[in-house]
Amino acid sequence: MPARQNSIGLLRLALAALVVYSHAHLLGGFGAEPLYALSRETLIAGTFSVQAFFVLSGALVAQSWLRRPSLPIFVWHRALRLAPAFWVCLAFTAFVLTPLLHATTAHPPSSWGELLARSASYLGTNLFSPRHQIAIFPHPENIPWPGDWNGSLWTLFYEGAAYLMVAGLGLATLIGRNRRLGTALLLGLLALNTLWQIAPGLVPAPMPRLLDTAGKQLTLYFFAGIVWALNPSLEDFFGRRRLDPACFLVFGASVPMGLHPVLGPWLLAPVLFRLAAILPAREFERRIGGDYSYGLYLYGYPIQQSLSHFGAHHLGFPLYLALSFAFTLPLAILSWKFIERPALGWKKFAAPRKGISSVP
Repeated sequence: MPARQNSIGLLRLALAALVVYSHAHLLGGFGAEPLYALSRETLIAGTFSVQAFFVLSGALVAQSWLRRPSLPIFVWHRALRLAPAFWVCLAFTAFVLTPLLHATTAHPPSSWGELLARSASYLGTNLFSPRHQIAIFPHPENIPWPGDWNGSLWTLFYEGAAYLMVAGLGLATLIGRNRRLGTALLLGLLALNTLWQIAPGLVPAPMPRLLDTAGKQLTLYFFAGIVWALNPSLEDFFGRRRLDPACFLVFGASVPMGLHPVLGPWLLAPVLFRLAAILPAREFERRIGGDYSYGLYLYGYPIQQSLSHFGAHHLGFPLYLALSFAFTLPLAILSWKFIERPALGWKKFAAPRKGISSVP
């Protein structure tokens, strides 16, 4: 399932763009997005996008373990993919965007010295705990969603935790030699969630504690991606039997029926991977010069908060969204070219290997 052999690269960029679109409603003060009402208040575009990211990540990260089942190598590779761009984004927010807002705020309630100290604290305390400090007093303020510089970062903790789960499953040989047992375990967790969504009273305590937060729900989508990676025959099954129309139809119908929380963990993986196989966008990231999805995801939120500070939300939703992409996409490109891609080059210091074809 290397990204260059299908359209996963296109899907990742589209999903990151959908997160920016979803956040524009909240951060620009435009109210709930249409999908929220359509789904009977069970789904927004940003949540769907993150769930889809976790499905793709689950499959690609599981494949990474299967290629090199070594804990030090695995941890090193995952850290290189997640941390450097995130740290630079923190620094950019703390020492570029925050001073910019401070300089353009009339009568700010804190001095430059206090601001720089709080900016340093924001960087330091969030390095290994992405949402430990969410603002740099008093910024961002006087906007539709004040007091939060980057709400997108909440998923990084669960992404990192999911990586460790893959390592644990791998060390237990549940990703590898005993993959059938691993598949059964993960499918059991998906089934437990289905039961909990339909009839929570039938799930004995303390089992609901495995499912009762948005972050824990994300891990279910990650597990669904792992199942897909452990069972390559699923791709042939859906392809040979021409199940794509039925799968897409059931998934599409589940959303307006309010059934996405029940059926999403089961249906999103086949929908995404069949789309990746069908869409004519192979080698997409090579053709556009890189994988800009992570940078778009990281920088979209603070850029939109900054745009709101300068009153861009008063221009209306279409222009606010257009400006969001106009300012965020160049940062995403710079992040890939000067941070993410060079960081990935450090993989060779732990695991020299030819032919690794995808970067989850």
